[in-house]
Amino acid sequence: MGLLIFKQVMVLGFKKRFEQPILTGSKIHTVRQDEKDRWHRGMTIHFATGTRTKNYNCFKVSEVIYTQRIFMSYDWMLHISIDGRELFGYNEREQFAINDGFSSLEDFENWWYPILEKDEDHTFSGKVIHWTNYQYKKAW
Repeated sequence: MGLLIFKQVMVLGFKKRFEQPILTGSKIHTVRQDEKDRWHRGMTIHFATGTRTKNYNCFKVSEVIYTQRIFMSYDWMLHISIDGRELFGYNEREQFAINDGFSSLEDFENWWYPILEKDEDHTFSGKVIHWTNYQYKKAW
């Protein structure tokens, strides 16, 4: 008799606006807090809208390919660091925003500024959860 291996399945809840970018492949990752370090390579992802409601809709199933640490802060501008390397310049930061399903860096900033303002230090730490082979360069 062989061993049964159970793969961990996690639900990623999304606003409806992100469903199409995920399905068309323009949104290739998501940013999430992960204080308990739950997200890891190989986990099954159930992409869903309407989580914890009667309108729950699992619209895609995939796998975590990579996770990377993200740190964001703002003073006069938004700073984004992935695995210890800051994304410099408008083009690099805008590409990150587009990869995350936003139409522009401005759209991304408008989403994140209210979240960062709630934190006393105006910072956010978490993970970038990738379901494609794309990965950001590391600092080392």
